[in-house]
Amino acid sequence: MVCVRLRHASPERPNAPDHLIQDGVDQGRQKAGVKGRWHDNRHTLVTELAESGAGDEVIMSIAGHVSRAMLSRYSHVRMEAKRRALDEIAVRQRAADEKRQQELEKLQQIALVSPPVVVQ
Repeated sequence: MVCVRLRHASPERPNAPDHLIQDGVDQGRQKAGVKGRWHDNRHTLVTELAESGAGDEVIMSIAGHVSRAMLSRYSHVRMEAKRRALDEIAVRQRAADEKRQQELEKLQQIALVSPPVVVQ
């Protein structure tokens, strides 16, 4: 585990307390030899939320986005997630097709067995 001492706000950024956390994370990342940027976490979070099926409004609320344009900028849905979504739709469609086919076959069997009814 890497212990990180948070720095105090510098004179250049006296009104930026959120940078204290970022600075601490940056220090820890450097000490641990981890590649990546603090901001990458936002992209990862939004992408993971989108791939989990969370709705746009939910994602925008969590990420603090005020427009769908910003949401689309941060969301990088991976090809594998797109494939899974399309595969799920294909499975549901096949099941619905099979159910319709079975119902049609039942109706055809009933029509063959039942004598026609004449209405006068």
